[in-house]
This record gives sequence, C-alpha cells and structure tokens, in this order.
Amino acid sequence: MRFWMVYSPNVALLEDVIRRANEALRGLGATGAAGGRFSVRDVKDAPRGRGDLALPVFRVARECGLDVEVLARRVAAAVGESPYVERVDVVGGYVNMWVDVREYGGLVLSTVFERGERYGFFPVERPVRVIVEHTSANPIHPLHLGHLRNCLLGDALARLLRARGHDVRTHYYIDDVGLQVAYAVYGYRKVRDFVKELGGLKKDHLIGLIYSMTYTLVEIEGLKRRIKEAEARGDLDGAAELRGRLDSLVAAAKRLRDRNAELFDRLLEAISRDADPEGEVRRLNLAYERGDLGAVRAVREAVDYCLEGFKETFRLLGVEFDSWDWESELTVWNGAAARVLEELVERGYAYMKEGAYVFAADRVAEDPEVRRRLRIPTGYEVPPATLTRADGTTLYPTRDIAYSLWKFKHADRVINVIAVQQSLAQVHVRLALYALGAVREAENLVHYAYEVVRLPGRKMSGRRGEYISVDDLLGEAVGRVREIIKDRELSEEEKEDVAVKVGVGAVKFAFLNLSPLKVLTFRWERALDFSQNSGPFVQYSYVRGRSVLRRAREAGLEPRLDCLHRLGGEEKPLVLMVGRFPDVVAKAGDELRPDLVASYLNFLAQEFNKYYDSVRIILEDEELACARLAVVKAVATVLRNGLGLLGIVPPEKM
Repeated sequence: MRFWMVYSPNVALLEDVIRRANEALRGLGATGAAGGRFSVRDVKDAPRGRGDLALPVFRVARECGLDVEVLARRVAAAVGESPYVERVDVVGGYVNMWVDVREYGGLVLSTVFERGERYGFFPVERPVRVIVEHTSANPIHPLHLGHLRNCLLGDALARLLRARGHDVRTHYYIDDVGLQVAYAVYGYRKVRDFVKELGGLKKDHLIGLIYSMTYTLVEIEGLKRRIKEAEARGDLDGAAELRGRLDSLVAAAKRLRDRNAELFDRLLEAISRDADPEGEVRRLNLAYERGDLGAVRAVREAVDYCLEGFKETFRLLGVEFDSWDWESELTVWNGAAARVLEELVERGYAYMKEGAYVFAADRVAEDPEVRRRLRIPTGYEVPPATLTRADGTTLYPTRDIAYSLWKFKHADRVINVIAVQQSLAQVHVRLALYALGAVREAENLVHYAYEVVRLPGRKMSGRRGEYISVDDLLGEAVGRVREIIKDRELSEEEKEDVAVKVGVGAVKFAFLNLSPLKVLTFRWERALDFSQNSGPFVQYSYVRGRSVLRRAREAGLEPRLDCLHRLGGEEKPLVLMVGRFPDVVAKAGDELRPDLVASYLNFLAQEFNKYYDSVRIILEDEELACARLAVVKAVATVLRNGLGLLGIVPPEKM
C-alpha cells in the first residue's frame, strides 16, 4: 500500500480500482507503451441512479487501439473483483460502479477512528518551507474589514499548508516606516500624556482616532497656507477650488470632534502652534529612517501601543503569528533597501528622475519569457516604479523588495496575502527580484490576492476615521447570537461560550466561504442563517452529532467498528463524503482555496441533517445502532477537523 493511502480512504479505493483496470488492459495485450493507461484522474462521479463512480474507457481504448466495448467489459470484470465495489455496469464506454458501503465503510471509519484529530492531514511527498505573510496592517488605526479578510485567508492558508505537511511559518510585517505612521506618531506625541488618562477606548482605536484627527488637521493647515499662496499669486480659480476642498475637510473635522471633543481640541491647539506641521511630519519620518534615537523612541512607543490593541483582536480570532517583522530593522537600518537601490542602479535597471530614483520595471517586463516565468499576463501594462522620494527616503516598493529577499533566506516559497489593488506593486517586486538575479525567489513569490469587502450602506476612509472595525463586527456578531440563544436551556456560562464561538465562527465562515477573487458583500442574514450554508449551520450539525453520541452513551451504546456489516444505503452518502475529506484538504491546500473546505463542510452538514431527520440512530437493534453511531462519530470528527482548518472552534452545546 502506498504511503498516502494511509491518509485517504478515497485514494485507496481509487488506486485499487485503477490497478485492476490496468491489469485488465495488460491482459488484452496493451502494455501502455503508446501512452494508454488508466489513472485516478479518469474516475468520475457517476450520474444519479447510475452508480457511485464511473470510469470512461474511450481515451485509453483510442490510445491502445482497442475496441471500446471490449475494453469496457474486461475492465468491468476486473474492477468488479475489488472488495470495495459491490457491482458494476457497462453503459457504452463507461464502467459504472456501486461502492460496497460495508467494506469501504470499514476502511473509511477505521481510518477516521485511528487518525482522530489528524484525519484530513494528507502530506505531500516533498514538503517545503513556506512563509505566509498576512494581515500586516499599518499600525495607525484598528483592523477593519479588509484586514479581516486578509487575516482569515492567511490563517486558513497556513493551516491548510500545514495539513499538507509543509513547514509553514506565519509572519506579520510591521510597517513602522513611512508618512502614515509618522502622522500617527506626530499626533500621539502631542497628546500622549492626556491619552494615558483616557479610559474605555481600546488602544488601536485610540491611535486610529489620533491618526485621523491629526491627518485632517494637518491637511487643513496645509490647505489654508496654499489658499493664501494662490491668492497672493492672483490665482482666484485655484484658490476657489482649494476652498471647496477645505470645506469638505472642515466637515470631516467636525465629525471627528463629535467623537471626542477634548482629544480633538488638544490636538488642534498643539498642531496650531507648529509653523509647518506637514514639514514636522516629514522630518519625523526622515529622522526615523536614519535611526535618530528620539524618533525611534517616539515611533516605537506609538506603534507598540497600537499593536497591543491588534493582539487583543487576534486573540479573539484565534490567530497567531510565528514572527513579527519590523520593517525598519529588516530593510532600512541594516541598509538592505539601500543595497537594493544601489544594485538596481549598477545593473542599469534604476535611474534618477526629478530627484527620485525609478525602477525600469517596464523594460524588464518587455521580455515575454520573463512574463511567462513570473506569471504576468501578456497584455498587462507594467509602468516604471518610483523607489525613493526627493528627500532620499525610500518608498514601500524598495523596502518590500529588501524584505522579500530576507524572507527567502528562511523559506523556499513565500505567499504574500495582499489586496488585489496591490497587484501592480507585487508585480514590481517580482520583476525587481528578477532584475537583481534572484530568479528562484521571483518565481516562488506568490501574490495571494483578494477582493474588497462591502457592508451594505457603509463606506470607509481610514484618514477620516470612517471604517468598520473588526472589533465592532465581532462584537455585533456575538451580540446577535447572544440574542438568538437567550431562551435556550443553557447555563449563563454556556450561553456566553456559544455566543462567542458561534458569533466569531459565523464571521469567519462567511469570509472564507467565497473565492477570494470575488467581492464579498457581508450580510447578517446569511452569516447567521442556522439552517444552511453558514458557520452556525455547520457548527450546529457538529453539536447535533455530539449530542447523539452523548445520548447514546447514556443508553449504554458506543460507536463500534465490528458492527459495520450492518451499514446500508442510508449511510452510503455520508461514508463516501467522509472518505473524500483528505482529498478536499489536499486540493484546497495545493490550490490555496480555503473556500473548498467551507463548501465541503456545508454539503456534509446538509447530508448529515438529512440523515438525522430520516433515520433512527439510537434504537433497540444494538448492532445497527452502534454501526450508525460510528458513522455519526466520523461525521462529527470531520466537521470538527474541517472547521479547525478554517480556524473555527465549535461549541459542545448550542
């Protein structure tokens, strides 16, 4: 038996069928020298009412020069000898098979019982080192819905890749360099003593409010100065346009003040005292890049303060990181970004334009072979990329190139979970790696793109403090579940456990139950639908199974493998689905598709609920009851393990 058959009953079944089919092929004098040979990929699901599996023989018959009907009948005779096949039928060039639920059920359920929490773990033959970098939100405001999709996808990818046996590490890239962070730190320094007196506001939310207020106030000061300059030049039209923008900013400032008037007024007073607030922000950014001790202390204090809030959210989500990577340490202070720039210049791929360095990405992308190797579509336009500001500070692409080189010192494959809107930036990074001679790295850098999240009736703007935070969404989810279950016969402690696990699980499932390249429109009525296609539905199905097992135990009944000769047609759909779980995990891991697991779990839950509603499980016939309980235990195991791959923990009661 091949090693992977230990992990997947379905593979064991298919391999047995294919081995027998190829033996029949050799019996007809066909050696496969012409390329004709059956493979596991040839086996399909049979049409409803025509069996469980179907093996078409047309391709092999053509490649081996055999008569289709003769080959089909010989294959049917051979396959019919499999202990897992109950009967066969030939329809044209198709060999239709009915799986023997007792024999195959024994293989499936014994594998599930033996592997337990590890059922679904299906290792590849050649595992590799993988870094999954995800979330990496700027420490300037709370995590919002876009960050949540990034976070949940990255966490699920890491879990799936580990289930495939890869050596996976998750990294969070702390973007502590750049003007956005400088704005937040500039404002934080103005009110840091007052901030310590504030209570009731989570730390990342407070930093977010400071950032939004600071950015808006600095922008207002800048517009006022530009209006005066325009008027001095006699540019009345320009001044009028700027006043229109100023009116919009003043309205945004008023909304921010309504959220915390005292904090706003303190910031306004402090910022107004600076002759050039925007210049102060830029000087702070430059000083931090140069490692100025005062700037370092200020930035690290504010960033750490925000990260403490992030980590609270991650704990609620059950998301952990193996490494927290500071952008300043890995790309700036050690000179890595500067070396990238120098080498690109030396190789002739970077040039000076208007006081800033530019990467000639367009020139690198002219080569069709480069596009093919780096997965860049033929018609995709690649412009040059600016690498530095005129003041000499580096821009994000330069630092990201340096960070990518660092990651590949620790991994064979790097997966960056980044929004689809950053596709061009990720193309620039791969092209720069290629231009630097890091071809292997360029080819193994994966941009795992995802689309935006929409909450009907809401718009977001981080600079204006208008966003839907992850904390608010999770809080509302838990509150809604708490209201749904308030009258159930559970203790207060159990109700709270259910509210948290089901509420958080509902959000996670809704975010993962869709292809990442589709826009996600989040709707509460779907996320909390306990009757179908949702986290609560799958969790409830698991709880239902566990409840059956508890009631059976009270009646003196336990799942037993020695009773599986009593399994019948009612159990077959569940047995077949449970047997395929490791294959679903393998496909989801290899194709980076957590949604495949979510979809599978939904279908398994549907099938189990149909079974639960139509079949008596706990009954006087002890052998039959124990056989059915074995199926229930296997289903509950798969539901739990599958939810675990999505980072969802089901409650034991509901």
